[in-house]
Amino acid sequence: MKRYLLFPLRGAALLLVVSFTLGQVLAVRAGLLGIPLAVILVSWFFKYCFVLLDAIVAGEEEPPVLSVEMVNPLSEQRPLAQALLITAGVMLVGGLRKLAGEPAAMLCGALLTVALPASIAVLGITGNPFRAASPLALLALIRALGWHYALLNVAILTAAGLLAELAQAGAPDWVMIAAVQLLLLLTFALVGGAVYEHRLELAIDSRSKREREAERDQREHVLERNRVLLRAYANVRMGKLLEGWQEIQAWLTRHGQGEQALAEQRAVLEAASRWDDVRPADRLADDLIALLLAARETGQALEVLERRLASNPRFRPARADHTVRLAELASLAGKGALRRRLESEPPANS
Repeated sequence: MKRYLLFPLRGAALLLVVSFTLGQVLAVRAGLLGIPLAVILVSWFFKYCFVLLDAIVAGEEEPPVLSVEMVNPLSEQRPLAQALLITAGVMLVGGLRKLAGEPAAMLCGALLTVALPASIAVLGITGNPFRAASPLALLALIRALGWHYALLNVAILTAAGLLAELAQAGAPDWVMIAAVQLLLLLTFALVGGAVYEHRLELAIDSRSKREREAERDQREHVLERNRVLLRAYANVRMGKLLEGWQEIQAWLTRHGQGEQALAEQRAVLEAASRWDDVRPADRLADDLIALLLAARETGQALEVLERRLASNPRFRPARADHTVRLAELASLAGKGALRRRLESEPPANS
């Protein structure tokens, strides 16, 4: 949650606060003539707050830049809905004060204040003001966020307290305008951050920019691997086994190293296992078994052996010591049939 505290002070968000503060100062000094400008800036600002929340929930790592599409009055109604919900809450507190007295009104006000971040979150996620006012929906979200929700409220109330201190200290208008905007952006950033961190509990399909880039890179990697294997397969089909194997080796040399070595070997083996010629897959399986035995991944080595034998019953590891070791492992694993199979001669070609 710490990184979301700094969101209002970064890039486009900070630039927006500076420019909107200047605009509001001009509107205040213009008196009645400045009211339209002030209303427009307030409207745009609250639209940006929800856009910021959306960006964080979507996993963006930088604040979005305000655009014309974002401030379209017909495309974004959540700020108006949230304002109506807050107004209804204020009216409820006022009504309780008259009907039940000050203690009941204060209790209701405190509960509504604590529930406000949940209301913002639900409205931000669903766009439905009725769900944002539903106690069941709010409680479900609070339960999903857990202790992060308490931390969220503490951070927001602390920032609000600092804002009150500024007001009591007689801070200039431009400082108060900027501080209010920063407080609101902080609120929406923290709400968005809490939702993003608990996206699995909330069943939100959201990935960070880094995750999306990793997925894209993985898709491109798979496509490139498939192209290489297609060329290798074509060579094998034409009887050019050496050229086909060189294609595979070149690929594994570039991409089958380090932490990804085993995964890449498995992927290439799986593809080659579907070829008519069993020799490339046999060699790949042999290499993979050697890697797994060296890494003491004995269970996985047996699994690769069994899968390869299912595709080619004549397969045997090239090294005799590997065959002996696998037979011992099969015996220890209670796989007597596999052990006997390794100790016997490969079946003749049918």
